[in-house]
Amino acid sequence: MPTPPNTELRPELSLIIPAYNESDIITRNVDELRDWLTCNIPNLFYEIVIINDGSTDGMDVIVDDYVSAHTDVRVVHHKHNMGRGRGIRTGFDKSLGDIVICLDADLSYAPSHISALLEPLQSGAADITLASAYAPGGSVENVPASRALLSKWGNKVLSASLKGKITTVTCVVRGYTREALNEMELINDGKDLHLEILQKALLSNLRIIEVPACLKWRDRDRGKNTKKGFFASLPFVSMSSTMASHLVYNWLLRPGLILFVPMALLTIVTGVGVLMLLLSFVQLFFSGSATIEPFSFYQALRETLVVGNLTLFLMFISSMILFIFVIFYFISQ
Repeated sequence: MPTPPNTELRPELSLIIPAYNESDIITRNVDELRDWLTCNIPNLFYEIVIINDGSTDGMDVIVDDYVSAHTDVRVVHHKHNMGRGRGIRTGFDKSLGDIVICLDADLSYAPSHISALLEPLQSGAADITLASAYAPGGSVENVPASRALLSKWGNKVLSASLKGKITTVTCVVRGYTREALNEMELINDGKDLHLEILQKALLSNLRIIEVPACLKWRDRDRGKNTKKGFFASLPFVSMSSTMASHLVYNWLLRPGLILFVPMALLTIVTGVGVLMLLLSFVQLFFSGSATIEPFSFYQALRETLVVGNLTLFLMFISSMILFIFVIFYFISQ
């Protein structure tokens, strides 16, 4: 990632805010952010960089007017919507601070989280800090239960691809040292950028610290899907594209996790088949039939294979497919 240009007035902290069609809240939330910084970290030299990701609701004009009246705020415009990942990457490239913190435009994580994200970076204890609603001490408030549940378990699945080292994988609110950003070559334009950053940070042995945080939606309606129809409004449907892309990225990171599910099912099918055939053989061997003396070993085995030929066929097919999956699993490792 390119290093920002040198400047004598290089800020210590850059706050980047990727935003798309946030004309109703953007200036109000930036005001809140500036007021918090003035009251709580008055001696910190900072800049706020808004990334207008091709908004179509007039946000570009609103932000331009706001920036002209506030010297500590800058804006970078994308000509068209390029995705959250590209917006964040633009913020990384255009910001000047030695430390960069990315925030949501809707301030779902309140400005008070800045101190907790900043301190480990300033002290040298971490290269990257993550606001984590799912870490011990974190919480989720005012988020619809169905969406919160999907998010929590989705993060658990994605965390497994990172060997369980991180509890909250998808949050945009994070802090970075400039050195950490320069260490990673980032390419993703979508929401998978969050996973790409963590993957490359771990590969580069960068130090990551999760900070317990409170995710709180200020407006429950902001997360609703605007598409018409009952099914389109369901959380699972509205989040389906994001979930699909994250699962694909999850497979790329640790393909063995995806193979594990069918392997487990095939093992169960094969095991049940073996058990059914064994029980049938034992019953025939010891009881025989109603008019004939008990079967010999070979008679019982032959009768078991004849009667249970369908079970044997299914067991054979399952075991062959399982064998192929096991080979792919070890190749993936």
